[in-house]
Amino acid sequence: MEKREEKAKIEFVVDTNILISALIPKNSKLRDILLSGDFRIYAPEYLLKELNKYWSLILEKAEKKGVSKSNIELAKEELLSKIIFEPDKFYRSRIEEAYTICQKFDEKDTPFIALSLMLEIPILTNDHGIIENAGTCRVITIEELFKQKIKNYDRKE
Repeated sequence: MEKREEKAKIEFVVDTNILISALIPKNSKLRDILLSGDFRIYAPEYLLKELNKYWSLILEKAEKKGVSKSNIELAKEELLSKIIFEPDKFYRSRIEEAYTICQKFDEKDTPFIALSLMLEIPILTNDHGIIENAGTCRVITIEELFKQKIKNYDRKE
């Protein structure tokens, strides 16, 4: 695990849907923000398994939107390089609590919620199930991230 000494302005756990949303469009505002370096981004190693599982479908969707295989693979590598991946043993102590939360919407989100709980940071998501249960876990939406990025940009000038 990478040390968390150097604090970024915002830290969050990213879910697979966010990563896919950042990959598929040719010009992705979300991808640009995630690659900006202004954030400390975490994910469970489980994200890599999900990404591999759906990779052919992601490529198919990207091609329909005019994104070449080489461009999406480059974007994938760039995005993955910005993420700190944590093994399940790191957040194992929060799995049961996360599973109880996720039973309300999607049990496959358990590793993401467990990591969010373990690190005590929000999860970046647009998943309605997670957002509706924001009282049991901290959440930041893409829209909130965009607003925060704009606010931080305005302060720099």
